[in-house]
Formats: sequence, structure tokens, C-alpha cells
Amino acid sequence: MSEEPRLTSPKEVRALLEKLGHRPNKGLGQNYLIDANILDIIANTADIQPGEAVLEIGPGLGALTERIIPKAKSVTCIEKDPTMVDYLKSRFFGVGGIPSSASGDSEDAVPPVFTLIESDALDVDLNALFASGISKVAANLPYSVASRLMVDIAECEHRPELMSLTIQKEVADRLCAPSGNKSYGVLSVLTGVFYENTLIKKISPTCFLPPPKVWSAVVKMKRREVPIIGNDIYPTFKQLVKHCFSQRRKQIGTILRKMEISPVDDILFEAGIEHTERPERIEIERWVELARVLS
Repeated sequence: MSEEPRLTSPKEVRALLEKLGHRPNKGLGQNYLIDANILDIIANTADIQPGEAVLEIGPGLGALTERIIPKAKSVTCIEKDPTMVDYLKSRFFGVGGIPSSASGDSEDAVPPVFTLIESDALDVDLNALFASGISKVAANLPYSVASRLMVDIAECEHRPELMSLTIQKEVADRLCAPSGNKSYGVLSVLTGVFYENTLIKKISPTCFLPPPKVWSAVVKMKRREVPIIGNDIYPTFKQLVKHCFSQRRKQIGTILRKMEISPVDDILFEAGIEHTERPERIEIERWVELARVLS
């Protein structure tokens, strides 16, 4: 492992990418995180225990992967780029590919299992992966699909208990925003019924190679013991929230009337919502109550 390039060295990462004949693809969000401190924060925030199985989405060159492997029982990675797939195989499947520290202090310890899925994460049956025993996610998510992935994972029947993710700072603000905040919206509400979301650390563009044009952030999503809403009402809830936030500047009473819902005043009163309130002022619990009344 000592002969492998240091994935936190800009010089060595550039040389590696040149050797691989690879140019980072903006469309795939290929900005490689090279800051050791931030990588450690992501891995530590995931709170990975020795007996746990972990999922990483978009591992790239494996800078985060090599920090997760020593902590976990098994690691499954989903990578779309063929060049990255080949490199990950050579780094983690080859002779000495699993870091020596992964086997622990005991010579009898069994190295963790490393599984690589070559696919777009949006095409993978994530629920099946989590049903197989994966309980944690640690990832530097592709920014173009981060919001969709977080919602897709939150909606899984066997959703993971904790996720430590790097995402665009603007998306992190939306994920973690409380009601009344200008960033509060569909992402906050749909994930918030299943997870408690926390912004852990802001990340400067200089921590990446090449540096993106935006700031990023590490977020933690901790699964609620009991979701705020039941499966029977969730489809109505999701449709309602998405429709209302598409008109977030309008009053909720006006929006419902245009949806031909009646009697609007009685419905809003039962849900504890004022006719004049706008979507961004309504907490998740009251959205749930409104969906219950409409159901």
C-alpha cells in the first residue's frame, strides 16, 4: 500500500490521473476530495463500528474508501466511471490491495469484504442493498444527483441508520433548514420525516482537485427511531408538499383552493394551519397533519 499514490497529495493525484489518461468529468461531479482532515471528518461522522456494513457512492480514486475499510466489516462501493472502476479494482482487489490496517491488531482478524458495483447509483436497487445488512453510508455524493439520492435513500423501506455525506453547501442548507428559513423546502421536509439532518462542516473549494466553483459541506443524517409519517399517508404527503412548494410565495389557502380542495378553511383549521401561511412557514408535523386530513 505504501507504493500507491497518496490520494491527499495534489501532485500525486495529478500524476495518477495523467497516468490513467483521465480528465475529471464535470457532468459526473468528479471533484476529488484531497483534504485529509475533511476525509477523516466524513469517516468519523459515520461512526462505523467493526461489525457494520457500509455503502459508499461515487468513491472515485478511493481516498475515502481507504479510510472506511479499516473501520468496517464490509464496504460496498458504487462507481459509474469505468476508469475509476478499473483503478479501484487494482487498488483494493489486488495483492496487498486491502490496507494492512484493515485486518486490525490481531493476526487472526479477517479483512473486511470489499464489493464494487459498476453502475449509476440511480439505477441500483438501493433498498435491496440496505436489506442485505448495510446500515451506514459514507460518501462524497455526485452533486448533480445528490438531492435525488438522499430522498431515494430516505424513502427506502430498509433505510440506513446513519449517513455521513459531502454535498454542495447550498444543498446542505436546504437539507438542514428549519421551517421559516428561506432554504426550507421539499428536500428539508421529505428527508426530515425519516432523518434528523445536521450540517457538520463547511468545505472550501480548495479541498478538491479540481476545485469546484461552489463551497461544499459534510452533513449527517441520523435515522429517526420512528418516522414522523406512516407509509399509508406518505404518497399524499409527498404530492402535497411538492405541489405547494412549487408555489412557495403563495398563501396555503390560495394554493389549496386552486387544487379544488374544499372546505379549505375547515381542513386548515383541523391541521392547525392559518389560511395566510406560506409553505416555508409550515413545520413538517403540520404538513403531516394536513396530509392526514386530506387522506
